[in-house]
Amino acid sequence: MTQLAFFFDSSACSGCKACQAACKDKHHLPVGLLWRRVYEVTGGGWTRSGAAWMSNVFAYNLSISCNHCERPICVEVCPTRAMHKRADGLVVVDQDRCMGCQYCSWACPYDAPQYDSASGHMTKCDFCADNLEAGLPPRVWRPARCAPWTLASGASFRRSMGRLPARCLCRRSFHPAGAADQAASGRGPRGAARQYGRGRRNVKERSLVAFTLGSQMAIGAFWLLGVVNGFSAVALSILTAIMLSALAASFLHLGSPHNAWRAIGGWRSSWLSREVSCAALFTALLGGLTLAAWAQIDLGAVAWLAGLCGLAFMISMTQAYRLRTVPAWNQWATTASFFITTLLLGTLLRGVLTGGKPWLAVFAIGLLGAQQAIGWHGPPALSARADRWRSLILASRLLAAGALVIDLVIPSAWLAWLAAFLLASSGEVLARVLFYEMRKPRSVWRCAAHSTLS
Repeated sequence: MTQLAFFFDSSACSGCKACQAACKDKHHLPVGLLWRRVYEVTGGGWTRSGAAWMSNVFAYNLSISCNHCERPICVEVCPTRAMHKRADGLVVVDQDRCMGCQYCSWACPYDAPQYDSASGHMTKCDFCADNLEAGLPPRVWRPARCAPWTLASGASFRRSMGRLPARCLCRRSFHPAGAADQAASGRGPRGAARQYGRGRRNVKERSLVAFTLGSQMAIGAFWLLGVVNGFSAVALSILTAIMLSALAASFLHLGSPHNAWRAIGGWRSSWLSREVSCAALFTALLGGLTLAAWAQIDLGAVAWLAGLCGLAFMISMTQAYRLRTVPAWNQWATTASFFITTLLLGTLLRGVLTGGKPWLAVFAIGLLGAQQAIGWHGPPALSARADRWRSLILASRLLAAGALVIDLVIPSAWLAWLAAFLLASSGEVLARVLFYEMRKPRSVWRCAAHSTLS
């Protein structure tokens, strides 16, 4: 297979950003969008050698855009199949299919796909495909000729890939030379990469906080209501309203909601597509059960099917977040925390709707303790504000447990269950916001432990 690739010689790069300006000019990109970015990589310091101090300070530049990877994870995770790989190896976006969910940007370790708020779609480098079709090279103005492109195929291309980090997750079609290649292969110095004038991305996804917590609450309560004392029409109506509200909140995250129906098309490779399909099916079955309950029709088999769909939905949701390119999420704690949240919120909602039992209160207290233990996994606190939020999360869970203890002392204390539900829900909201903040901007080089995009 013929594969187009970028070859970059950092020893010839002066950091003038002419390539970055040429790309932005050709594609008429608005403020905030950069398909090609130039990073300054610096590091080193002073070391003592006998009576003298020796300097090993270094600096070089790195010009990088979409790498048009051999194994593009953005194509793999795209639910609508808008992101796709052409026969010549180029990874491009079909604007007519994109729904602007930004999931490809989450998955890409190089922040290549970028969201255009004006169009509501994802955009990225297309290797100047129009130039290639006209027999011209990509629009990369390079006074020092440090960022040429080439056609590589077969064994020669695979040999060049061997010089890149072994833990490269996407098999990128980008071959650095000079200091950048030495740093990537572990033979040279590694330092912090930064790009001036580019602010940190806002990783708060409030609409997704509402969607994930609302759907988990509805599924957990559905499981517990069915297992413990069956379903009532009123309870099912409340669960259906919660699930519909959660789905409505998810639409607020999309840039092009009119393309949301295409999200079921990528179920073969995208866990997000499977999550959407299972959520739609579970909601439909839940609505059918609600109507049947009001009509006093027994649909026991449908209830079991809905429970299995809820389980499939939870598995798909956890897998959708366990991206191999996001180490903070790709761990067992994500799966465990999501399922514990489902059972915790479902248990507390069940206690509010139908009254709590002593064993149910003990079960909820155990879930609160397990969630607190799992919540400390992951990277350290992101800021002083995050530390304060962790303290608030701990306080809310302790107070919720205290309210449940009151129910054990005073049976059928409905207000205690309501207080526990509100306190625990508030703690889960804060914890979910911190969960999204853990997806910090990734490093340009996966092998450079200290390099970040700022």
